[in-house]
Order: sequence, then C-alpha cells, then structure tokens
Amino acid sequence: MTATPAATARRVSPARLLKEAQTAFRNGNISRAWQVLEPLLRSPVAAALPEAHRQALQYLQLGCALYQVGDMDAARALNRALPSQLFTPLRYRLSLRLRDPGQARRLRKDPANGPRELADFRTSAGLHEIWAHRYRLGFPLYAARGRAINFPKVLPEAVTHAPLTEDPSRDAGLIVLEQGLGDVLFHLAHIKAEGAHEKSAFTGLAKYGGLVRRYFPQASFTPIQQLSGALGKPRAHLAADFVGRGYRRLGRISPGIQLDRPTRHAFDTPVFGICWRGGSGQNRREERHIPLRFLLDMLPMDGRYLAFQFDLTEDERKILQADPRCEVPLADITADPIGTIDMIRPLAGMISVDSANWHMAGFSGVPLLAVMNRTAHWFWGPERDAATVFPQARTLRKEDLSAPAIAAWMDETRAAWQARAVAPLPLPHVAAPDLPAAARPLFVTGLPRSGTSLVMRMLAGQGLWLGETIPGNADNPEGYAENRALRETQLKPLLERLGADPRGVAPLPRTEALPPCPALAAGMLRTIRDQGYDGRAPWGYKDPKLTLLWPLFARAFPQATWVVVTRDREAVLRSLAKASFMRRHSTSEEFWKPFCACYYDRLAALRASGVTVIEVQADRLMAGDVAALEPVCAAMGLRFDADRARAALARA
Repeated sequence: MTATPAATARRVSPARLLKEAQTAFRNGNISRAWQVLEPLLRSPVAAALPEAHRQALQYLQLGCALYQVGDMDAARALNRALPSQLFTPLRYRLSLRLRDPGQARRLRKDPANGPRELADFRTSAGLHEIWAHRYRLGFPLYAARGRAINFPKVLPEAVTHAPLTEDPSRDAGLIVLEQGLGDVLFHLAHIKAEGAHEKSAFTGLAKYGGLVRRYFPQASFTPIQQLSGALGKPRAHLAADFVGRGYRRLGRISPGIQLDRPTRHAFDTPVFGICWRGGSGQNRREERHIPLRFLLDMLPMDGRYLAFQFDLTEDERKILQADPRCEVPLADITADPIGTIDMIRPLAGMISVDSANWHMAGFSGVPLLAVMNRTAHWFWGPERDAATVFPQARTLRKEDLSAPAIAAWMDETRAAWQARAVAPLPLPHVAAPDLPAAARPLFVTGLPRSGTSLVMRMLAGQGLWLGETIPGNADNPEGYAENRALRETQLKPLLERLGADPRGVAPLPRTEALPPCPALAAGMLRTIRDQGYDGRAPWGYKDPKLTLLWPLFARAFPQATWVVVTRDREAVLRSLAKASFMRRHSTSEEFWKPFCACYYDRLAALRASGVTVIEVQADRLMAGDVAALEPVCAAMGLRFDADRARAALARA
C-alpha cells in the first residue's frame, strides 16, 4: 500500500524536510521545494512545529507563491493573516504579484516601518511597474534600491549616494557598478551611449575593472574594497539609474550601441556557444533551465559547440567531454569578463537561456538565439523579445525550442559568419616598430626528430632568447633547445586538460576543435619573465608538440613568426623508431608512418592558416646551407651571422 504524503511527512523528520526545502529554494529549484513542503503543510505535524520552524515553513510557502508555484489561494490567505512585521518585504512583493493592492497598502502603512522599509517598498513597486512596462512610473521608484532591505547591497559604505538628475553636466564624478555581469554591461552601454562619462571614476567588484579599461579607456577604476575614506565619502551614482535616464532620453530601453565587435581569424571555424541554465539563487528556477541532455539532443550533429555555463557541474562536464561536438573553455569564465567576451566574439552565434551570455554576445554584435522564459526580465520589453535591445538576436520561447528551429537559425548564422571580415595578421617585420618583442615570439615546430632542436640551437647563436632549456642526452647530445618551464607549465598541461597524451603521441587532440585558452599568452610571458627575460631581445620557443596546439598559440600571439622544420621522411621514421623516448610506443617504422601523417595534416593547416610561416629544410642545414636561416633572422629583427651559424652547425 502506497504511503500518503501526510504519512510520509509524519515518518520523516520535519526539520530534515524543512532543510531540504530551504536548500532547493535557495538553489532555484522552486518546484522541488514545493514538492517537499506540500505534504508537510498538509500534515498535522505542521501545527506542532516549534515557532522558528513554523515561520520558516510559512516563509517558504510565500516564497514559492512569489514564483507562481504552489497554492495561490492559500498563499493569499496566509499573507493577509500574518502580522505586518513578519517577512514584510517578501509579502509586499507577493501582494503586488497576486494583484492584492489592499494587502500591499496595509503592509506599507504599518507605523512600524522605518525609512529602509519604505525604500524597499518603493523599490519593489518600481520593479513591478517596470515589469508592467510602465517605465516612467517605475524608474523613479526603482532608484530607491540603494537604501532598500530586501535587495542586494549596491551602495558601498565609503560613498554618499547622489541621485541622478536629468542634467549630465551636474553628475558626480564617481559611478558604482552594481548587480551582476549582464546588468553591468547593460548599464555601461547606457553610460557609454550618453557620452558624458568617458573620464569618470568607476568602482565595483574587482573583476569589472577590465570592462572599464576597455570601454572607458580614459576613465579610472577602483575596486570597491579599496575605496579609501581619506577624502570623506564622495558622492556617487548607481549605474542602473542611467538606464532610466536613457529611457527618458531615447524613449526605449535599448541604449542603441555595441560595446565590441565580432572577430574572425582566417584559421577559425564556425563554433556556437551554448548555455542551458541562467541566473543564480532563485533566478536559476526551472523556467530558465534546459536539461543539458535535452539541449544536446536538439543540436545539429554537424555543429561545434562551446559551453558557456558558469556553474558547470562535474556530471555536465563528463557529458560534454563524451560528446565529440562539444568543448569546454580552458579558463574560468567567471574570473575575467573581458576574457570571456573575447572568447564569445569569434563565435558564429550563441544559443542561450537568459543569462549574462545574452549581454556579452549582444553587445559584441554576435548573433544570439535567445531562449526566452515565461517571466521575462524587463530588459526585453512588453514583446519579450531580445531583439528590442540586440538587433542580431532571434528570440524563441522556451516551449517553441526545437531541433528544426535551431538548425534553421544555425544555417543562417553560418552564412553570416562566413561573410564576416577576417582579421588581418600583420607580418612581424611590419609590426616590429609598433609591438614589443614579447608580443612577437618565434615558434619552431615540425615532426619530432625532424631537426627542430638543431634549428633552435643555431638561432640561439644569432641572439634569440630561449631561456632555461632541456640539456642533451644520448638521443640528442647537443641539447634540445627547448624551454623546460614552458613545456612543463604551459604546453603539456594543455594537452592533459584536453585528454591528450602530454608527450604528443597518442591520443592526439583534435586540433580543428580546440577550445579557447585566453590566459595562455599571459601565462607564457609570466613563465619566461620568471627566468629573467627582460622584454628587449626577440624570444622563441621550440616544441614539435606545438604542431598539435598551434591554433591556441596563434590566437595568443597573432604576430608570432612560425618556423616549420622539414626533413626527409625516411630519416624521420628511422630516428623515431630508434629514439629511446619513442621506443616505449614502437620500434617499427610502420607504426610511425600514420603518426607522421597526423602531424603532416596539422602542419598543412598551419601553413594555410594565414599566420607567418617560414619553411626551413633541416637536410639543407645539415649539408652546410646555413643561409636558410637568414629569412628567419630578418623576420625577428636579428642580424644574421653566417660564421656563427656554421660554428653552431659544426658543434652539432
């Protein structure tokens, strides 16, 4: 016989059920919270709960109703029955949501309310009016949020709030960036469109500093934790209030501008970003969530997809890694908004529920397939259409999402991506006067045992900075001329994170489907500076495994010069079969023939990519033709010395 929900509630500890419901509610799983709460509410146990537990139960019942989950009539009755001083901000918002103006008025008129409670009421009423698209009423009320109780703290203690007037010439010199990343981008776009704060001071979370430096290069930014009280409490505006002023100036919510532009390199392929869960806390509720397996089932098999889910779970990571169409960025996408935006700009498009991805793609001009939830954010207007802000967006209601709809949109966006202008890659000798040497490295690659070490040793004799290199052994007595720290801290960890062999043999990474790695350049430069590199001399890094990851290094250093070393194929095969560090795989040349073919294919893609490639034939060098290195030295700004080159060759 199946137990009734009330019997289940009696059998399981009420405190345990309450804790489970609270956790589900905090995580945005409102339906699960109600699933746990409902039998507890109907059980006689509820009447015997301690006062603190009973109040927690009532709070959750009202909270679920705020998100339109549960028994609305019971929630309305409970809202009217409780004393005014209990859960007042939540209940005021619920009264507005339930269209119960009488109860809202009773809560607002309670004589126990102080200034902060009244500010909270005004803020809630403002949001209610804005969501109803009555913007002229809503924005002035919403401006009270700096003093409200039930809203995220947006005003630092170190500043004095300065209400925003209609006259930009009277604005204060400090602006507080508030709320989440998507909101901050929206606010910055309105501030940028207004054109009066290019040299202002901004404050906010430290991670927003990069946004100010890129979009307001003449402005200053101070992390909110570093605001000094030495000069008193300076007057500051809250950034969201510029949206209201923009609406009054423009007559629309959209600022009408982009903050960035889409990009494309010659070696890029069309990739689509995906995000299946939006928001945080209660904003992560089910209506802004598509289970990952269902989304993957709807995505065309011929597409490539990059996950932009900020709270990716380990189970989701495993699902993505098992799908050959999908990749995960080699970076924490929550740490650096500019780094994440620069990963989005080359995309063919973004497929996402409502999240910061909409704003990062939209304000960069990247096509957006916006999966719209039922209770849409007020940004998207009465039409619930992301195109009201981002003209390149296509909005689909969540219930209308389907495989044919996604495929049709992807076909359109692929065509637009193919027509996107290709970013030019300046030749190193042209860029040399304008770019520091650190930004113009030399990358030497080719098949293992093809002579890359010989080429690099000879270039070191011409003045190329190599750093601390791997010494020689029986397989290579003269040394490998390969920076050990770069290999161990940068290149090999990348291969491991991609599930590939860190030695570059088997398995190999899919070079045409590498996820972005925005921190690669900074990591490499940090590594060589730790070895004493001062930025003045040209520097280089050699490793045959660069062949496997060249798109990542080409994006990290677009002005690099690449040297591809070639050698007679039979000689390479003999050397591979004899080398001690390769013998663990096979001593048969037949084993190494397809291995070489895999490297040849990647080197052919590198040559066709548009980056600067110089071919050097190791056989010619070994025969004494050292002039083959002269074009390399010219590209790197080094004076070619044939005698030194011959001396290095003689030692080899």
